[in-house]
Amino acid sequence: MSADGRPSDEIRPATVHRAYGRAAGGFDGYVRAIPGYHANLRVSASRMGLSGAGLRLLDVGCGTGASTEALLTAAPGSEVVAVDASAEMLAIARRKNWPPRVTFVHSRLETLAEAGVEGPFDGILASYLVSNLPDAEIGLRRLLGLLADGAPLAVHDYAVAGPRGRSRWTSVSWGWLLPMASMRWGASELARFRYRRVRGAGGPESMVHRMERAGFADVRVQTVGGLQQYLVHTFLGRRPDEPDVVGERARARAEAAQEPPREPDATGIEPVEEGGPDDPGYADELPEDQDPGDDETTPPEGTPRV
Repeated sequence: MSADGRPSDEIRPATVHRAYGRAAGGFDGYVRAIPGYHANLRVSASRMGLSGAGLRLLDVGCGTGASTEALLTAAPGSEVVAVDASAEMLAIARRKNWPPRVTFVHSRLETLAEAGVEGPFDGILASYLVSNLPDAEIGLRRLLGLLADGAPLAVHDYAVAGPRGRSRWTSVSWGWLLPMASMRWGASELARFRYRRVRGAGGPESMVHRMERAGFADVRVQTVGGLQQYLVHTFLGRRPDEPDVVGERARARAEAAQEPPREPDATGIEPVEEGGPDDPGYADELPEDQDPGDDETTPPEGTPRV
């Protein structure tokens, strides 16, 4: 509440969905201005290694449907439950042409059960969601509980670390993303919130650490290509048969194998090995047609290609 008792428009993790709702009408135009945005979502969905008929998938934080389309491209014919906390973003998504096995649900992550969304799912895609959550680890544990045993989660999100990473994020944000947010989206305040949020959230090591503590197994990370390279990543993890929510079994296995400890970074978090843009993740290979040609705008000369 504001000082005079009225609802505050201040953007916070718990209320960021309202800011997305206020600017929903310009969102599709904005993301079309980010080279590789849609193609990189399809890469993350492909990296899940989804196969088989009759899959039931969850797209959490679906927005206006770009990630939903990515899941359907990776696993045609699947049932997809697409969820978002913004009614305005969902209204735009619903107006698009979808197969009958796609269902859109208005809900926050913590109220999925009340909205009738229950597991188990054969895979979950969370795009640009975890970095917006008030508590990422609690959110990841909720997602773990919705997966079938062995099923994958793909977190498609920003993660920057160290002086070099933060410098790249600052250059791309102020040289391209923030101006385009103002011109195409009409959401400059929300874009600045996202800029600050990502800059202070930690790098890939932090996200991997959160996923392992939340109980995910076989956690991997790969960057995407193009303008978003080393800024946006695919974080993969599977639900084990017996989730290890505090990481004790993983540490015991490492000790039993007498693995040499990795040197932690300045934050005290151990570094991770990150795959490149061509890394297929859990899949055998990435489809050959994954390229950013679907995006209409190219950054001006001098914009960092990181």
